[in-house]
Amino acid sequence: MAAVTNGYSARQIGLHWLVFLLVAYQWFTGDDMSDLFDAAHGGPPAAVNPNWATVHVVVGVAVLALVLWRLGLRHAEGVPPPPKQHPALQFLASAVHVGLYVDLALGALVGLIAYYWLPQLAFLHHLMMRPVLLLLIALHVAGAVWHRFVVRDDVVTRMIRPAR
Repeated sequence: MAAVTNGYSARQIGLHWLVFLLVAYQWFTGDDMSDLFDAAHGGPPAAVNPNWATVHVVVGVAVLALVLWRLGLRHAEGVPPPPKQHPALQFLASAVHVGLYVDLALGALVGLIAYYWLPQLAFLHHLMMRPVLLLLIALHVAGAVWHRFVVRDDVVTRMIRPAR
């Protein structure tokens, strides 16, 4: 169980936003990887430089490493207490956060396995993990908007301004 603090550290905040940027990059350029995968398995030639696959893999490994680092920091530095809210909302918030960590870590691991050892997993990876990740991100953002504009508490601020 992580210690409770009055906010997130600058490292925790920086890692959160770095993971966000890398995941956004992967999301918006992922079709290039799909084109390369199809071309490598008998599909039409890809109009994408094959070196793109290396970039995709490196960014995926970086996401995995940063997610694991974030989990380590949660344990080592602690996290602020959850906001007081209805137990159902608290459960949903916890489930979304756990889901994000699991999906990001498993997505990177499955991608590595698919790329290097079992290419048939690539289809399953994109079929299952991308829509789940999109749903989790949408719920995460909806929660942030809810806290900022409806509840008007400091939940969003603590992921922008480090604890003192």
